[in-house]
Amino acid sequence: MKTKFFSLLVLTGLFLAACAPAAVKQAEPAPAVVVEAAPTTVPVPAATKAPAAEAIPAQVSYSKDIWPVIEKYALSAHGGKGGIFLESYSDIVKYVVAGNPEESMLYNSLIGAKGVPLMPPGNPLPSATIQLFYDWIKQGAKNN
Repeated sequence: MKTKFFSLLVLTGLFLAACAPAAVKQAEPAPAVVVEAAPTTVPVPAATKAPAAEAIPAQVSYSKDIWPVIEKYALSAHGGKGGIFLESYSDIVKYVVAGNPEESMLYNSLIGAKGVPLMPPGNPLPSATIQLFYDWIKQGAKNN
């Protein structure tokens, strides 16, 4: 009887030892190594840069500054044909968020930003002309 009890006690101890979670000694963390990299900058094309906040642009005129550019570069592709129409002021302002050039499809198409294809394709407008559109939209995209 004593041997059966002793055997049962030993088996119970082995069973409990096998089922108990093993104590894992945690390794000490390795010392942190800090590697400082030289700062990198990505050049941004001038056409995508917003103008300096200090610069106060002259009032841009829709009829004198914006419409002639639309007429020369966009009307042949966007006048009376399927897709985007740019035949009049009311057509053009559908693609403008007055006061916010960065959210305007018209401006984004001129700089090829936010997934909008660059217009005119293969022949981007000069930076000064793109700046006129930026300023016009920033000034409220008025029909003046």
